[in-house]
Amino acid sequence: MRRKSITEEQKNEYRRVAYYYYKEGLTQEDIAKRMKMSRQRVNRIISSCIDLGIVTINIEGLDNSNLELETKLEDKYGLKEVRIINETADEQKIQELGIEGGKYLRSILKDNDIIGFSRGRNTSALVDFLPEDVEYPHNITVTQLMGSAIETNENTAVDETVYHFAAKLHAKASRLYAPIILSNEELRDSFIQEPYFEKSYEVIKKCDIAVVGIGTASSQWKHMISLYDIADKEQTEWAKDVAGEVCTHFYNSEGAAIEPPFRNRIISILLDDYMKIPVRIGVAGGKDKTEAIAAAIKGDYINVLITDLQTARQLME
Repeated sequence: MRRKSITEEQKNEYRRVAYYYYKEGLTQEDIAKRMKMSRQRVNRIISSCIDLGIVTINIEGLDNSNLELETKLEDKYGLKEVRIINETADEQKIQELGIEGGKYLRSILKDNDIIGFSRGRNTSALVDFLPEDVEYPHNITVTQLMGSAIETNENTAVDETVYHFAAKLHAKASRLYAPIILSNEELRDSFIQEPYFEKSYEVIKKCDIAVVGIGTASSQWKHMISLYDIADKEQTEWAKDVAGEVCTHFYNSEGAAIEPPFRNRIISILLDDYMKIPVRIGVAGGKDKTEAIAAAIKGDYINVLITDLQTARQLME
């Protein structure tokens, strides 16, 4: 943008106003009285000083932060917030994503909030690296957004994540005590009509914040159906268009929902109820997750993203 031209005498006047305002800390009204001009003129001069290059702004540490890229991603995808970790070794990425996710969660957490978790390494890491020597908001409730699976690594189990979060924050834990998938629809229908489940699900529907992982097309559905060894042609044909998964809800590359043939055997938050949660934090990174993350954003499955620098750059392409 072309800067307007002013005389050297005007520049000196602008410099004086800027000095009083930025260095001396005078109010615009004080400056107006001191320089015998209107407050409106002082305001216009202050606004013009940056455009004219008389005042430059230097944000300490900005070159070493990801603030600019975070802002661009927020604007491009309409996200509430984006937090980006710097490049790190793959074995440390989960830890760093968890730490950054925990920082963000702590910044928005308030008294009486209800937080729901999905399964996964990143959501588990968020809880693992929450500090214990700080004061958290009071009367927090934490719940699981989906049933539990038979995990080879108990650290990724959603019920364990809920348990550890409650212990660290002295929060109330609401657990489902349910599997993620049942062997037939009749069992599932019977289970969700149990008074205990109905009471637990009422808590889930009141969630203020969801903290979720983002699954890839090649992993999550295979994990679930393998629990009952039913990976036949009928079960796998539908998956060819799947780009990702959040809380057992599958979607294509445009974020449109894809219903698996085993949907009516799954124990998890219903999609309509999930979408009503005001803050939906996705914690995910890695080049294999880029497509799944992009599609999750398009489908509005998440409105806050915690990711790594490489993935963030790919999302901007």
